[in-house]
Amino acid sequence: MHNWFVSIASNRTLDFYILMAIAILLTRIPVAGRYFRSLNTMVHEGGHAFMTLLLSGEVIAVNLFADTSGNTITKSKNRFFQLLIALAGYTSSALTGLLFIFLLSKGYHVHILFFLVSLALLLLVLSIRNAYGLFWAGTFSLVNLLLIYFNDPTGIYLAAAFYTLIILTDAVWSSIILMVIAVKTPKKAGDAANLQKFTGIPVVIWTLFFVTFSILMAYYAFTRFFPPLHELYR
Repeated sequence: MHNWFVSIASNRTLDFYILMAIAILLTRIPVAGRYFRSLNTMVHEGGHAFMTLLLSGEVIAVNLFADTSGNTITKSKNRFFQLLIALAGYTSSALTGLLFIFLLSKGYHVHILFFLVSLALLLLVLSIRNAYGLFWAGTFSLVNLLLIYFNDPTGIYLAAAFYTLIILTDAVWSSIILMVIAVKTPKKAGDAANLQKFTGIPVVIWTLFFVTFSILMAYYAFTRFFPPLHELYR
C-alpha cells in the first residue's frame, strides 16, 4: 500500500488527471462545489473589471454570490467600450485557463497562485462589496498565501493544477449553462443579453460564440499542454 501511494505521488501525469477528475466531480457538489466554482466567477468578473479600467471606465462594485453567479457594475460612456467590457467575462475565463495550463506545463506553479491571490486581493480591497464575496476572497487568499509561505513544491503544484483545471473546465461549462438560459429566458442571459442590447445580434448567437470560444481554448490546451496519456503508465 505504501509503495502504491508513493508511485502516485511521484507521477505528476497521474496526479494531473486525478485532479482533473476531482475538479469536474467536486465542482458539481452543492456546497463545496459552489465554493470552488466561485474561482471561475472571480476570474470572469475580474475580466470585466480590468477591461473597464483598461478602457478608462469606472468599476463601481464587484459581487460574487454563493450560487456561483456574480456581477460587475461599471460605468463607461463609450458604447463600443461597453461592448468590449461585456465580452471580457467569458473570454477572460477561457483565456486564463489556457494561460494557466501553459504555465503549469512550464513549471511555473507558484506563479499561478500569485496571479490568483493578487486578483482576489485587488478585488477584495478595491471593489468587492457583498458579504459572500468578501468571505470567499478573504478565505481563498489566506489559504493560498499560507501555501506560498510554507513553500511546499508538491502542495503548490497540486493547488495550481487543481485551480487551473477548475477554471478551464468551468469556463466551458458556464458558457453552456448560459446558452441554455438564453434559449429558455433570453432576458436573463447576462452578458449575452447586454451584448444583444449593444449590437442587436440575438442572445443565442452570442452564447454560441462564448461556447465555441471556450471549447476551442480548452481543445487547444488539451492538445498542446496536457501531459501525454502514455506517461500514466511509466
